[in-house]
Amino acid sequence: MTHAGGSAAKPDGRAVDDTRARTPEGLLEARQLLLAVAGNLQGGSPLIGWARELADLHATLFTASVSTTRRPADFDAPATSGRINTVIGLIDEWSACHLPRPTSGRRHTHSLGEVISHVADTYTHVQWTLRHTKSAEHQHHAALRFAQVQEGYADLVEEIRALRVALPLGRGNQPAL
Repeated sequence: MTHAGGSAAKPDGRAVDDTRARTPEGLLEARQLLLAVAGNLQGGSPLIGWARELADLHATLFTASVSTTRRPADFDAPATSGRINTVIGLIDEWSACHLPRPTSGRRHTHSLGEVISHVADTYTHVQWTLRHTKSAEHQHHAALRFAQVQEGYADLVEEIRALRVALPLGRGNQPAL
């Protein structure tokens, strides 16, 4: 049985959200992505480990840029940026194999790897701001910015589920800038 709006009905008459049923295996919900970048989610999707690694890499770059005394002696910014690009490429390869590519969906401007990297980078900046800034205004702005980024990711997941967006295949392993 199908209800108005395209939802199927369970035997007990409750509607089932078709878009939830179409969620690609391994694609992280916004809350799961937050837990992954924070290091509080294990196992399952390979996106979990890659999201955490991106957060660590972005944190390394950010810490090195704001504090030369906290920078490891062997710190190599180009190598760290290169590894970020490699992880983005791994996510994009996964995405190309596991996410739908609707022909009628709008084209998104960023690959899944680029989006997850942006979430991880924003998380890094928010954490630094919350730990090192006494200004309530700056802390509020940072938290609000992360909430906006997380909401944008949640919207993207919904668009992927509903087959309304096609992500680019990725930028490949481009050299670091």
